[in-house]
Amino acid sequence: MNIAKRRSIIAQRLEADHTVNVVQLAKEIGVSTMTVRRDLAELERQGFARRIHGGAVHGGRRSFEPTLTQRVTTNVEGKKRIAEAAVSMCNQDESIAIDVGSTTLFLAEALRDTQDLRLILLTPSILIGQILADNPSLSVLVTGGMVRRREYSLTGDLTIASLREFHVDRLFLGVAGISSETGLTEFNMEDTTVKKALIRSAAEVVVLADSEKFGVTALCRVCSFSAVDAVITDRTPPPPLLRALEKYNTRLIVTGQGDSS
Repeated sequence: MNIAKRRSIIAQRLEADHTVNVVQLAKEIGVSTMTVRRDLAELERQGFARRIHGGAVHGGRRSFEPTLTQRVTTNVEGKKRIAEAAVSMCNQDESIAIDVGSTTLFLAEALRDTQDLRLILLTPSILIGQILADNPSLSVLVTGGMVRRREYSLTGDLTIASLREFHVDRLFLGVAGISSETGLTEFNMEDTTVKKALIRSAAEVVVLADSEKFGVTALCRVCSFSAVDAVITDRTPPPPLLRALEKYNTRLIVTGQGDSS
């Protein structure tokens, strides 16, 4: 198979699935993983791909948002470890807000499986509310609002008005990107407005961001690092991001390595 044909196949897979895995591609195409990595590097140079640990995602513009269904299938183990670390931060009888997103969905599943942990939980996600409701020890509040199809998040004036009525101990925030240059960003303007309202309602803000978010800048600015108390992730961030976190005294928790602050 020639180079052009091989890269065309990879590009088509990215267009269809929005994410690819190096090892799987190598097996399917019948080449080495090194060859696939070179192909992905070239596709990234052309703007069609963005390389991540173990593969690549579609290199769409900053407003391009992979669906929730797609996002929950990427870096599953990393997101589960982040979720477990987040659960360990929860204390008896606290009030917790859980943002929308794929990593926060794993957090909801982890909280559902806890025993005798009493919490009041607030969320603008229909899916997360449904998952949490299965645990009788958890009191679940779901904001009102308009439903974003495919994301099942709640947005709009009713959501914002609802969040003004609450003051929670801790927010677990999801983002599309975390960058030393642009801070925390998100794809969708309506979800971004809700995230900002969640931040205002919380005494402590903890960002759940797996390593695929490092260096990514999406369309909408959520906040700077000055608004963030802690970041939980699955891999050590690159030096520029580490320096940005240190500058604002943002606590860093890398799963499997403990507290890196």
